This record gives sequence, structure tokens and C-alpha cells, in this order.
Amino acid sequence: MRLGASGLAGSAGHLAECPDLGPACAETPPPVPYHHHVALWMTDVTADVSYQVTPWLAAEARLLLRIVDTFPTYTELDGTPKLVPGDIHHHDRTIVGPGDPWLIARFSGGIGKLSSAARLGLSFPLGRTEPDPYRLGAAGEWHEHTQLGTGTFVPIVGVGLTYALDSVEISASALGLFSVYENDQGFRAPTRIFGGARVGVPLLEGKVTPYATVDLAHESAEIWNGAYALEGFNARTDLLVGVGARWAITPAWTLEGSVRARVLRLTDAAAFNYPGMAQISISRAWDLGGKDEDEHGHEDEDEHGHGHGH
Repeated sequence: MRLGASGLAGSAGHLAECPDLGPACAETPPPVPYHHHVALWMTDVTADVSYQVTPWLAAEARLLLRIVDTFPTYTELDGTPKLVPGDIHHHDRTIVGPGDPWLIARFSGGIGKLSSAARLGLSFPLGRTEPDPYRLGAAGEWHEHTQLGTGTFVPIVGVGLTYALDSVEISASALGLFSVYENDQGFRAPTRIFGGARVGVPLLEGKVTPYATVDLAHESAEIWNGAYALEGFNARTDLLVGVGARWAITPAWTLEGSVRARVLRLTDAAAFNYPGMAQISISRAWDLGGKDEDEHGHEDEDEHGHGHGH
């Protein structure tokens, strides 16, 4: 079992103009466009459980608690601060709730120092979802863009390879969450694909392993009732590099931490912006036959875009 937390600070912004300003656009003269700026702090607290059914098959589950804190500010076109009381679009609030849990089957095997794994599973629609914010916004009604869940069953597919030598560990993995239909509110969540490589150097007889990572995270655009979302978390692809370390405190207990910095943004769309992310986790392995053992063969396939489930 592994308990973990990841967090990132980010921002999003857009120009608010008619018709996005709602019924006020029908007035004469119409409202003057102005800028919306939203600062966000997002934290995911996860519990991952893995049970080895056979030497080649394991069942994995993930439970998720998501915390999203937002703070909006506004400026005129020339950058002058603007006061917008009672804004229907953005809210100074903290949202806390469960995200969609995962259930996955992991198939693993190996030849010599090379081990591999494949994952097939689903996420289940238990996280809270919101009504169409674009329809409500056009009607001048209060609405919320942040979605704690997807409202749909989402297929999950993953693969991983690890090559372990005495002096270095090399691994590569990919994980995809494929959104294939819309929920009852007309929301089709983004498809998210993560790929990465990691090189670690075991020290102190393998008790401490510092490592370096390179990760590519892609997310498609939100779709509401067949139309692409115009703000919030639009389609993007990010390249991140990072460092971390894993410490085998005992044969059963492991502590791990990492930081990743975004070095390249491969999109021209207006999208959520963040400098990087930090993660920390502690894991405990049990042998249900009565003997504790270390937790090997579990690739680092964390959901790097934890905050992407907007």
C-alpha cells in the first residue's frame, strides 16, 4: 500500500468579452471586455493498493482525494486592477472531494534483468461533476468549471519496462486514460496520456536510489455538448524534467519524493499554466503469508497531470 500527496501551483487567464459576459451583452452599450486571472493551488492525496494474485497478475486500486483552491482577480485592458463583485464565472473558494477511483489488472513478466508490465483497467464515476458552465454562463447564472470527476467510466491502459543493473536502474512507462463518451451533463472529460523515462543509481547497498526523470504529459480539450471548451484546461502537451529519491527505510517501508519542472509547453492554445509539481509518498508492503517484503515491480506511473482532471 502506498500513501502519497502531490501538489502544484498554477494559473489560468482569459479575456472576458461578449457573448461570454452573458445577458449584459444585450445592453446598450455592451460591457467593456476585461481580463480574468485565476490562481490555483491543487493537491491530490492518493491511496494505492496492490495485491499480487499470482507471480504474473496483480490487482491494483487507487483512491483519490482532490483539493482545489482558487483565487480570482481581474484587470482592465490596460492592466488596471478591476473589482468584480459577485462574479458568476470564478469564485474565491476551496473545493474538496473524492476523485474517480481506479481499478486495474497488472500483468507482469521478465527475462533476466528486464522486467515488463501491462495494465488494463477503469476509473469509476464517483467524483463530483458540475452542470455545463458555458450554458449557465451564457444565461448569466452562477457556475463552476472545476470537475472533481468525469461522470463516465474511463478505460485505462499502461505499459512499462525496467532494466536493473548493479549500478543503474533504467525504466520507461506510459499510461493513458481514454475518455470515450460524455456524461449526463454533456461533459466529455479530456483524454490524458503520460509517458516517461527514469534513470536511478542505487546507493548504500540499494537502500537509497536517487533518480532523474523525463516526462511527457498530454491532455486533450474538454468538450461540452459537442463543442470544445473556450477556457480553463484546454488541450496541451508538456515536457517535464525532474529529480527524486527512493529510500528503503526497511525491507517493507519505502519513502519517496520528487520534483518536476516544466521545461517545454507544446501548445499554442490558452491553457492552464504551471511551473512544475512536487510529490511525496510512503509505502508499506506485506506478505500475506506472514513475511514482510519490499514492493518491487511497480513502475512509477503516477498521474503526473493530477490537477488535469479539471
